[in-house]
Amino acid sequence: MVWFLFAAVAALAIMQPILRSQAEQAGYEKGLAAGQAECQRQTIDELTVLITSSQYLVGKAHDVSQQLTVSTTARMQADQKSTQELSDALALTADERAQCRFDDDSMRHTAAARDRAAAAAAGGIGGAVPAASGDE
Repeated sequence: MVWFLFAAVAALAIMQPILRSQAEQAGYEKGLAAGQAECQRQTIDELTVLITSSQYLVGKAHDVSQQLTVSTTARMQADQKSTQELSDALALTADERAQCRFDDDSMRHTAAARDRAAAAAAGGIGGAVPAASGDE
């Protein structure tokens, strides 16, 4: 019986470093997994913020694009109106213009068209910029 107890104690003494090593390895793997999970959570949080801000920027870009479309359409309509008015005014005196004579009505329409064109050029698409002053 003594031999049996001695053998059991010897076996435990031999097995203790092995069991401790296995426990340390299990603890290391558990800590490593926890660290990896935390790193993944932080990465997911950062990507979520990036996606959210990207969605916001896409929405803002869409809004600005819509505003630009409205401004461009309005500008095109104003340009077409100015061109038509100028053409109509000049058509009235086509024969006289060949001789460099213009009536007062044509000159008023031409001056008004010039003023609108200058305002449009100074106004830009999205907002006004200072216009040139005076008659050149």
